[in-house]
Amino acid sequence: MIPGDKTVSLSKQYDDASTYRKTILDNGIRIVTERVPYLRSVSLGIWVRSGSRFEIPELNGICHFIEHMLFKGTERRSALAIAQEIDSVGGVINAFTSKELTSFYCKVLSENLDLAADLLTDIFLNPSFPEEEIEREKQVICQEIHQMEDTPEDLIHEILGVRFWSDDPLGRPILGTIPSVSKMDRETMVQFKKDNYTTGESVICAAGDLDHDRVVELFAEKMKGLKNGSAPVPGPVPKSRGSSLVVAKDLEQVHICVGADGPSAVDDARHAGYILNTILGNGMSSRLFQEVREKRGLAYSVYSFLSSFSNTGMFGIYAGCDPNRVDELLATVGKETLGLAAGLTDKDIQTAKKQIKGNIILAMESTETRMNRLAKGEFFFNRYITLDEMIAALEAVTADQLHELAENTISSQGLTMVALGPVDESIDLLRPFTG
Repeated sequence: MIPGDKTVSLSKQYDDASTYRKTILDNGIRIVTERVPYLRSVSLGIWVRSGSRFEIPELNGICHFIEHMLFKGTERRSALAIAQEIDSVGGVINAFTSKELTSFYCKVLSENLDLAADLLTDIFLNPSFPEEEIEREKQVICQEIHQMEDTPEDLIHEILGVRFWSDDPLGRPILGTIPSVSKMDRETMVQFKKDNYTTGESVICAAGDLDHDRVVELFAEKMKGLKNGSAPVPGPVPKSRGSSLVVAKDLEQVHICVGADGPSAVDDARHAGYILNTILGNGMSSRLFQEVREKRGLAYSVYSFLSSFSNTGMFGIYAGCDPNRVDELLATVGKETLGLAAGLTDKDIQTAKKQIKGNIILAMESTETRMNRLAKGEFFFNRYITLDEMIAALEAVTADQLHELAENTISSQGLTMVALGPVDESIDLLRPFTG
């Protein structure tokens, strides 16, 4: 424990003030809750192991499309009725699709828990998939794709993913493509949902002012009809091959993205990855922010990131700058990145640990964050991860482990680099990163 650091004892207070419980229904569906009695809200979600990583190429984007369609009406409710019912109590209902997970969730006052559970189970189990809504939603999703393509920072991350993961399904866009989305039909979506939204892939999570037994009661009977099935298994662990790509586009800025192999969501090295990411480019005091933005004025937006999945991960960097200063940006980012391992100090490490722990504790003020933690704990570890356990794991990371991870992952070997914008296609993006 860092002298004078109170976050460890504070995390224990959070753990002591909440109650975690787990029930496994007869059909295998897991219901996990965290009671936080001093709050007055509840975040409640149905999660399913379904995402673009488990799609075949011809159906790329179907998980995201189905996510949209579940809000387009059920046997009991129209799309408008769904919206009006949640709005009438000041609540929020939403969903998201990722590479490996899809979530449908509500946030309501605790007194409206029954309504939220009824809404979620209805859209999850009884979507009507109206033909006319499918055709209309194709246009909406195509516009969503166009919007992403018109947003350079989003587009370059998409291009990096495709390039980095190469032929692996992780490289496929979550939204799909306009050709794949345009070809989808009702029969295909209904069958895909039936085959993939099964008991072995579904977890119900709730956090806030709730009673666990009541949550189980609200879901147990209704979820009986869900098809039995086991969770999909990711394929072999993909590894990046290292490459560079320049995409010429008429923009005001040149956008740069760098990707390197990183720890998975279950890798013991993930905690070291969080610390390295914080030191390099996550926050105003990070090396990239200070050197690139504050000292040189090279970019407005510059940061590093860690994207972790069930059996692999990516450590990445993003920055955007004036076309005339691309060489200086690349040289600066390359120097800071390659020098990370050699330049680590005890002060850097301790400061990063405190920053991460502070972020974790602050996030616990949100029932939605707590719900997300419950879900990821179940999908990745099949158990609850306490705050004390998370913070103890961060504290246990040593300088030697950080040096080893930095040298093994954030190096000139195996880097994937992408540049997007008004840039000469002959530019050698990798040269500043070769040491």
